[in-house]
Amino acid sequence: MAVTNNKNQNNKIKGIASLKEGLSALRVADLQDIRKKLHIRNISSLKKAELIQFLAEVIPFHLRNIISQFDERRLFLVENIIANNGAISANNVEIEEMEYFYKTGFMFTGVRNGNPIVMIPLELLPSLGEIVRDETILTDVKRNTEWIKITRGLLYYYGTVPNDKLVNLVEKYTPVHPDYLDFKQVIFDAMEYYQEIDIDRKGYSYWEVLDPLVVLEEQASRKNLDYYPFSKKQLLEAGETDYVERPKGYSQLLSLFTQKYRMSKQEAKELVEDCIMHVKLGSQPSQLLKYIQTQLTFESLEAVQKLMDAVVLLMNNTREWYLKGYTSEELFAQEKKALPPLTNKKGEVISLQTHQKVGRNDPCPCGSGKKFKKCCGN
Repeated sequence: MAVTNNKNQNNKIKGIASLKEGLSALRVADLQDIRKKLHIRNISSLKKAELIQFLAEVIPFHLRNIISQFDERRLFLVENIIANNGAISANNVEIEEMEYFYKTGFMFTGVRNGNPIVMIPLELLPSLGEIVRDETILTDVKRNTEWIKITRGLLYYYGTVPNDKLVNLVEKYTPVHPDYLDFKQVIFDAMEYYQEIDIDRKGYSYWEVLDPLVVLEEQASRKNLDYYPFSKKQLLEAGETDYVERPKGYSQLLSLFTQKYRMSKQEAKELVEDCIMHVKLGSQPSQLLKYIQTQLTFESLEAVQKLMDAVVLLMNNTREWYLKGYTSEELFAQEKKALPPLTNKKGEVISLQTHQKVGRNDPCPCGSGKKFKKCCGN
């Protein structure tokens, strides 16, 4: 997240004076959202003025707990607001993030000189300054960042993960228990902030999954296929906002769009990334070609064939939700290893691994541990 920060900013922008002032600009429904998020009960019947007064008194005591659920991105934002007299330009802040701020109870948005800003009441800056430097808070924030990125990375590659499997998958890379309840709260809070993870009774899903049930049904049809074993580094990379994988075939298709079809690099990049998402959604080659035809005009059958060669290369090397994170190429290679041995022209059996003739008393290439004559050779 880029944050505007220049020498003159302190003179141009200054935060609101009090928490009460910030809360007064919100609707009753917004105030109730804050109350619910802070788990404050038995005050839902208060009138707006009474609710504002109550929240203004209790929110300062919740600041530490609220910040403890942040990740490094949000902590960085708070630190910049503190460093700039309680307000910064929000020109480089996403709309989804802007929608989140009021729910914290202490961060507010507004417009100054025609530009959007994010503000924190001046009265809260001293206590917040101490909180964001606290070692315990910094440890929590680092842990939260890892939880969020790994969860988002898993969902980017798997599409949808059942509710009862997510924690176990995350724990392969970073500890969750005994902080399970904290983990759930951190993920729910990140869902509101980034709006890149969805949850329903079927499970957790990446935001671009159209039908989680279809993804889960396709995955369930491959009972003997486990989730692809990504490295922690791969998941942390995929957990970055706006990450898009670049599989084999990416650069070839990009070059084809820019050179043959005279697309700008940005347009070509967006089209290739759309193609990758279509593959993740389960599109077949013919469906992908039909989509590309809405963007391009083909001069000949030869041009279509050249395009499809690049498209198929991309499709075969893109990690698919239906395949639990595997590429078609990887799955084909895995299934090929599991095939029974082939026979050569003389009727001899040839191992797919060694390409050598298999004797009757040799171990069977299928991996059973039995002699060939008592297994596949029988």
